[in-house]
Amino acid sequence: MHSAGGGKPYEGTAPTALTMVMSPQEGADEQVDWDAMRRAWGVDFPSDYIAFMGTYGAGGIDDALSVLAPETNTQPPDGPGFGSMTGETAIMRQIWESEGGPDGVVAGPNHVLAWGVSCGADILGWLTIDENPNKWPVIVWERHGWPHWKVYDCGMTEFLRRLFTKGFDECPLSDASLWGKLTPHFLHWREEQRRWESGIDPHTGEPNPCFGMEFD
Repeated sequence: MHSAGGGKPYEGTAPTALTMVMSPQEGADEQVDWDAMRRAWGVDFPSDYIAFMGTYGAGGIDDALSVLAPETNTQPPDGPGFGSMTGETAIMRQIWESEGGPDGVVAGPNHVLAWGVSCGADILGWLTIDENPNKWPVIVWERHGWPHWKVYDCGMTEFLRRLFTKGFDECPLSDASLWGKLTPHFLHWREEQRRWESGIDPHTGEPNPCFGMEFD
């Protein structure tokens, strides 16, 4: 397995450590039915991700990275499927199928599960090769990196914390907007939607100049 950045598998303090870096103030409990998700996906989800969904929910970080919520419908969509766990997982698995997976990983494409997508079109997920989801490393398909696949020996919340604090040897994403970001801003998707509908750019707080305009 190619490992980038080293580190330990997920530790129980990781979600709390993340809140010290990124405020959950504009987050919201996603109210996920985890038993239903377990039945739908056939796996349990990592404890830190469950804690993230309960504290922050699904949403965007500085318009640079989206954290996805799970859905009970795991069938790939007919269209591109961007921006959903089901769709991004399908894309990730298709890339693995056509281009091959990360070096040294003896597993098939069904062992990836997406949890995020970056503004640089990277897909972030887990490598689900351990029976214990708390031991799943983060796997990233980095569109503009080489090799494209990289595996990080930490959980999802610890990955985000290290991204914000430059805790890796190099930026793990194609876009460096969040690399070393001292005050990353999380915005729940419902609040983002509310702001757009109010004519406000949700990420700047300024009036949206295109609000109310109709385009042919």
